[in-house]
Amino acid sequence: MMTLQKFDASPFLDAAAVEAWDSWFRLREHGRLRDISVEATWERVARALAAASPQPGRWISRVIDAQARWNIVLDARIVAAAGTATFAWPDDPVAVINAATFVTSPFSRSAHFDFGAFRTAADLAVECLDNALQLNTRADAAHSDLQVGLIGVADTLAMLNKRYDSASGRVLASRLAQALAEACFGADVRLARTRGAMSNERTDTAILRARKRGMPAELIAAAECTGLRHSRLTAIHSQRRLAEFANHATDAIDPLPGGNPPARTYAAIVAGRTAVAAETCADMLPLARRQSISAQLALRGAMQPWIDAPIDYPLKVDELPDNRAAAHWRTLAAAHHLGNLVLQKRA
Repeated sequence: MMTLQKFDASPFLDAAAVEAWDSWFRLREHGRLRDISVEATWERVARALAAASPQPGRWISRVIDAQARWNIVLDARIVAAAGTATFAWPDDPVAVINAATFVTSPFSRSAHFDFGAFRTAADLAVECLDNALQLNTRADAAHSDLQVGLIGVADTLAMLNKRYDSASGRVLASRLAQALAEACFGADVRLARTRGAMSNERTDTAILRARKRGMPAELIAAAECTGLRHSRLTAIHSQRRLAEFANHATDAIDPLPGGNPPARTYAAIVAGRTAVAAETCADMLPLARRQSISAQLALRGAMQPWIDAPIDYPLKVDELPDNRAAAHWRTLAAAHHLGNLVLQKRA
């Protein structure tokens, strides 16, 4: 039997992330702690999901490692209660890929993004969510839509020395979305081959969408041969709790908020994640700080063509605009195919 993995240093970099885990995800049963550490949480989740895997041993290790590196943060409901006798697997499972964890040599001239590792994490996330649906007792859950999203995009841009509101930042964001879409689609083809495909009608619709996006020809051909398990795979929504749990990664594709945590505190957190001096981080983080509504809509628009669900979660603003301005932002959101624009005043 596999033993619990041990880590030399705490994966947490500030007290708020520890509190997030303890408050929302640390399992207690009958008034007693079951998760003695966050490593126990990760192992509990991996073992529960592995019940749907034909060769669980190595797979468990991969899922634990992906969580421990903060590469993948799984559905809050799964992390909080998977492995308990009364747990009901969700029909709409979520996983987020923490883009910031794939930046090497951050803030330096040689900073770059490891797209290969990012794609591997996305592939694993799809399998985790497919496992969750297989474990769902509802007969029609097996081929439900998945929701693989992102956190840490603004962190990633800053670490790669790109402004959130720049053309180069939008190009990178588009490349992230494309890599996510292609990796998830490839994982779905692989799982359809081994676990069975959904109906031909839904498969045809998903393949048509992939072809319009310019997905690689070999992926399209494989999908036409084996079918697909899910018609929709990607969705980017606010995942505030998951982002806070992951050492205050920026939520979804939002810019870094202005004051929570304060800039210097956040710089120290990023420094801990990247082994870069806190002073350097503090100098670079303004690249990702609060941005205009136009900049946020433009970044969403750069990513939307590759994402299956509209990126329409609320945009947080300091002050709500008047009706004329709000109409302008709604028109811009519609032009980017972002669904219904919702503006939400910051607390």
